[in-house]
Amino acid sequence: MIRGSSAAPSISPNISSTNSSENVVPPCTCNWTRRFIDKFGIRYECKTPTNIVTEHMSAVSYNLFPEEVDNLEKLSDILGCLFNFNHVSLFDINHRGLNFFTPNEEQLRDEVTIKEIDLSKYSTFVKKFGVSLWYLLKEKQTVIPEAKYRCLFEQFLEMFGLEVMAKPVIESESTEILRQKVSARADIVCISPRDVEKCILAVCGVTYGCRVCEADTEPTAAKLRRTGDAPGREDLRLPDGLPAQHVGDLLTYLDKSICKEALLGMTVEKTAVTFTRLFVLDETLKKIQSSSSHGSVKLKEEERPVLYYSKPYNYLLQDDRKEIVKALLTLTVMEKRRAKKS
Repeated sequence: MIRGSSAAPSISPNISSTNSSENVVPPCTCNWTRRFIDKFGIRYECKTPTNIVTEHMSAVSYNLFPEEVDNLEKLSDILGCLFNFNHVSLFDINHRGLNFFTPNEEQLRDEVTIKEIDLSKYSTFVKKFGVSLWYLLKEKQTVIPEAKYRCLFEQFLEMFGLEVMAKPVIESESTEILRQKVSARADIVCISPRDVEKCILAVCGVTYGCRVCEADTEPTAAKLRRTGDAPGREDLRLPDGLPAQHVGDLLTYLDKSICKEALLGMTVEKTAVTFTRLFVLDETLKKIQSSSSHGSVKLKEEERPVLYYSKPYNYLLQDDRKEIVKALLTLTVMEKRRAKKS
């Protein structure tokens, strides 16, 4: 009797604590977990980076002609050569072998016939990227700080015509999630200089390594390996390698997107880039904002948000870099043509 009565109280507080924590809305997206994300009923579908970008921008810009798509395929090889890098890690690069000779602009003009691609800007940031990389590797650090990975990726984006803002310039954004105020601060945002309110092209998060919260590591969680990602694959759980924080950032910045009901994103783990696109119907977003934090948001199948994502591509690897560059050039060209449509 005594043993039985004393055992019950030792279990009850743990159950109460677990139930209580599941109903708490983390006020900052940096503390969001995979379990918390499950409340929103998001579907996940894998696509190529260029498909993600094209489908997103088609809603607000002119579609590319087939010959332009072929041309961008060739240009991604030419403009993405980047000193012929083909390494897995920054630590594999010998800084003594780096050269900063940018491609000859006159020769490039014969190859680059798409007027929306700014070759002068490309040449400037190729050299800037090379110099930054040289100084970074010259220091021979055993650990490269996250801020330096962020700086390199910022310059990489600018190389292909994107306008960016990065920490510490970026201010926090906030929104309402499950009746609570939530704030987020992206590492990098790609912006449209011609817009004021709805000005965000993409939200980027850069990490030194994948952040996994302890609350997400229970054995019952259905883990999905990123190595098995394939275009067209659909999942019911947040794929491994995609931080829960990134989903929170996309939700928080969604109202600032140039596209109605959708926002592009990128997550960067060291030099591995994953493209994302969150699509949320207006009515669904209202339910996510106004629902109680107790339990999941009640949604019909057709109301569920969709997160499109690519497999990770390493911008230091030649073949991977081609895919990244093609997507970035597509984004740049379609964004600049958006002015003609409005």
